[in-house]
Amino acid sequence: MVQEMVHSTGLTTVEENNSWRFGNMQDGTVSVTLDMSLFENAAKEKKDEYLTGVSDKATTVYLRSGIPLAKITASGEYGPYDPEASDGRQEKIAGLLESMIEVNITLAGWDVADPNVGMRYRGDIVKANLPVAVDDDAVWGGDFYDVEDDVVTYLSAAPAAGAGA
Repeated sequence: MVQEMVHSTGLTTVEENNSWRFGNMQDGTVSVTLDMSLFENAAKEKKDEYLTGVSDKATTVYLRSGIPLAKITASGEYGPYDPEASDGRQEKIAGLLESMIEVNITLAGWDVADPNVGMRYRGDIVKANLPVAVDDDAVWGGDFYDVEDDVVTYLSAAPAAGAGA
């Protein structure tokens, strides 16, 4: 079942696409702090993947739910997973942005009411429907399964032999 929400920014209608979720997800989220500068200063191609509700006159846009997040080693904050990064975000996907985040665009830059967000660290997903394409060789943390048609693939890294012993 795909859940969709529609938001209006006054000038642009925004439709949240939850097709990346497979089924109803109850538990499996934690609160994390986003480094919003990594989204704001991203290349245009990446911003096009991250944002919805963008138009020439939009003053409010939204970060899409389902964006793969990764931990920044130095700060402990989270940003978009990027295999080309060198700040820790290239290591593994820690989870997925649980809900859309409202971003107000001001003369001073992006303004977010609260950078503390929910990050999904486990669940059944449709990887092909994530807002950002993820390479097949990406390392996943947490506990994720990709459910595509009748094929279920475990995405998360298997524990090392002898781990926990």
